[in-house]
Amino acid sequence: MQSADGTMPHASLVQILAHPDDDLYFINPDLQRALEAGHRVTSVYLTAAEADGRNIDTRDPHRLDSPPDYEGYSEARQQGLRAAYATMVTGSRESEWARDVVSFSTGVTVERSTLLAAPRVQLFFFGLRMVDTRHGFAADVPPARLATLWTGQAAAQLTLNAAESPLRELQEVTRDGLLRSLAELLHHTRPDHFWTMDPDPWHTAWDDERGATSSDHQDHTATTQFALAALEQYIAEGGVPPLVDHCVGYGNKLWPSNLTEQAWAEKKRVIEVYTSADGHDCRHRHCGDRQLGDGSDIRRYGWSTRARYEGGTDWLHLQADGRLAAYAVLGGRVAVWTESAPGSDSWGRPALLPGAGLTPALSVAPDREGGVHLVGLRRTPGQGGQVDVDVVRMWRQAHTRSTVPWESVGNPNERSKDWRRCREVGVPEAVVDPSGRLHVFMRNFGSGVSARRETGEGWAAWEDLGGRGMQDCLTAVLKSTGRIQMFAANRVNGVHWYQEDVYGPYKLQDGVTSADPDAWRPVGGLTPLQIGRSRMAVFYREEDSGEVVCVRQRPDGRWNERVERLGGHGGTGRIAALRQLTDRQDCVVLARRNAGNRLSTAVIATQGRAEVPEWTDHDVLIARPPALALDQAGRVVVAVLGTDSRLRVMRQKTPYVFDGFGPLTVV
Repeated sequence: MQSADGTMPHASLVQILAHPDDDLYFINPDLQRALEAGHRVTSVYLTAAEADGRNIDTRDPHRLDSPPDYEGYSEARQQGLRAAYATMVTGSRESEWARDVVSFSTGVTVERSTLLAAPRVQLFFFGLRMVDTRHGFAADVPPARLATLWTGQAAAQLTLNAAESPLRELQEVTRDGLLRSLAELLHHTRPDHFWTMDPDPWHTAWDDERGATSSDHQDHTATTQFALAALEQYIAEGGVPPLVDHCVGYGNKLWPSNLTEQAWAEKKRVIEVYTSADGHDCRHRHCGDRQLGDGSDIRRYGWSTRARYEGGTDWLHLQADGRLAAYAVLGGRVAVWTESAPGSDSWGRPALLPGAGLTPALSVAPDREGGVHLVGLRRTPGQGGQVDVDVVRMWRQAHTRSTVPWESVGNPNERSKDWRRCREVGVPEAVVDPSGRLHVFMRNFGSGVSARRETGEGWAAWEDLGGRGMQDCLTAVLKSTGRIQMFAANRVNGVHWYQEDVYGPYKLQDGVTSADPDAWRPVGGLTPLQIGRSRMAVFYREEDSGEVVCVRQRPDGRWNERVERLGGHGGTGRIAALRQLTDRQDCVVLARRNAGNRLSTAVIATQGRAEVPEWTDHDVLIARPPALALDQAGRVVVAVLGTDSRLRVMRQKTPYVFDGFGPLTVV
């Protein structure tokens, strides 16, 4: 049953993580929003998270004087996690749990915790040791851990049971046993939304012999490989592909924070329940993870909740036949929803296009004929932990309605012939030039930007466009003059590439505006929008506040000295912006994900300086930035993907924006 406001209760959210605090640091507040919405939440933790076995603040100079208690510390982390979840769901850390044992057909047994006040919330603990040193430290036989289990260097991994676990026997878990068990769990939970960590984190240092010094914990990365492989097994066996998200881990501390102080304070309160730093009267031998104590602020990676593959706002497209089509990646496959007739409120069920292995973000680049190029990033796992990553393109032609199959566009790091470098690329951004040829931009291994363009003879070589320290959030636009512009953000500023001539080379302008440096602090993607024959406006979120900010270009090409603040504090993800120009009005419609992870919309004037608009909130929990498009009748249509992986659309009543929108409906 669906409600009139388009919400869908009881969606299934599954997250597969390494340690029992990864969700509190890297997924919250999104997790808390899902719990508040009444979603069925299944959280899976692969390691015992025993670390050095000392449940003592790491800042205590005498902590190493205490002997390790691995089972006790693992129990403390589980107890802290249960208290944190109970707090998020019921408001009381003391809410009771049932603990039992679940057995899979593989023979693997795990501990399950069920929140009695809300049985839809379950935690599964696989208990794999973080490091199993039984095999010694010989150079050719590394200690067994998740990473070596994944690569095949270790045949099996030993488990560790928490001190008060209902599990009694230790196990040796093989790679195949773990994968099969996870796939069985997915068949049981049937996820609509699937969360895990970053499969290909950025490096902080590089050595040609040893490879990357990762910005993330190796357990996070290995867990993600297992999670993706299990998800692929589940889909191959008939499971419905879910919406997938990858959360950045420790690498968050390298970038501007995207949570407001209020959002971080909410997140921190839950973490302090987990660490037993919330001032409660502890009545349990193993209260929580005291290694962290009250020092969660020190770990800056918690100040953001960032998707590794941040989606854009270009995924709603008006086809040549007048029907709208919406595109998204579900379980590594492209799904497309299409209107049954132009301008109707009837849509078909999502069709899955051929191909698999895509990361969650997709660039949708329309051509002038009404066709569309779909550009994504494909991961192909190989032997020994190797994974090949390349950009791929599918072209859906307008008038012939034929589809050109996926074609590899390559990888800007492919000259190195090192797959480890090639996996560290960003989300591709694509745009079609006036001659109908595709241009692809992406963040490269060196944290700059690379581009590749089609020519009459095929694909040209990759170009290095420069830039450094770029956030992975590029946005390109074709202006009415036929010139392409591409916008991005680094750690402190906006960056802009432009063409002086149609089909010409790209030139870099470092800093879209320099007159108001204190205000120009973008976090995440920029959204450029043409607002005049030779003028652009750029919308983005401000670091720390999450406020929506606009900076406009003057007719002479210079940028306004001051930015415009448009309110809308909080929330993450890009801002969708669309100009609606008729004989009655000239305005810009904005849509965003707000601080409650719901949809918010607003309207501002295209010309002149905008005042802070009135934002209208819509009660639907969304997982992606919204998209905007004009339908065949010139009405603005808003599209969002809910956390239940279902599409919702909202259409203007008339092409006059102030007549408002109709209801938000579920497709």
